[in-house]
Amino acid sequence: MGQPLPRLEARAKVTGRAEYVHNQRVPNMLHAKVFRSTLAHGRIRAIDVSQARAMPGVFAVYTGEDIRKLIAEPYYGPAFHDQPILAIDRVRYVGEPVAVVLAADVHVAQNAAALISAEYDEWPAVYGEVEAMTSTAVVHEVLRPAGTFADLKYLKDKRDTNIALDFHLRRGDVNKAFAEADHVFEHTFTTQQVLHLPLEGFATIAEPGDASLTLHSSTQSPSFVRTEIARLFGWPDNKVR
Repeated sequence: MGQPLPRLEARAKVTGRAEYVHNQRVPNMLHAKVFRSTLAHGRIRAIDVSQARAMPGVFAVYTGEDIRKLIAEPYYGPAFHDQPILAIDRVRYVGEPVAVVLAADVHVAQNAAALISAEYDEWPAVYGEVEAMTSTAVVHEVLRPAGTFADLKYLKDKRDTNIALDFHLRRGDVNKAFAEADHVFEHTFTTQQVLHLPLEGFATIAEPGDASLTLHSSTQSPSFVRTEIARLFGWPDNKVR
């Protein structure tokens, strides 16, 4: 008979030495602070960034129109290309990024962002998923599937909708099953909004090189980040050195 296999033990030691992206620093790093919408839905009439740009220590201030000069269609998203890098023409939710301030000092960037102001024409908004199914206030003028999920491709060019996925599963005789059931209970259930989160916050550092761009990100999908950045800038996904 063969010899018994040796006992294997796995041990893990938590040291607290893992560095979050939020705490990392690279040479000549600029900090970004975002000016966000306080409106759920509306047309952007004007964005005043003059005071922020004039503040000493501010490197640059950008709006959606500035982004559009570099990228004609600056929209991204894992399911649909429906999220502008910065709001363009209108805002669709409270907290949507409208402008961003860059400065070497994070406090300068934060104070400058507080000097930005925006004027909106408020539009009707929708605040519930059931209401959204029939609301005249729509999120998507046109659906542009990103291609990440094959089952969404059939929705290409669908217009004026709040529905991102229409999925039907049918198996067996539903009416017969209900008729033969000992008890049928019908009710409406609702839950609070839920978002899965890691221990660290969402953060990314972009470190440009002579002919490269290195992204330090706290994302769970680094491949998606690479693909979207390459698509937006017209770069190849992979480059052989």
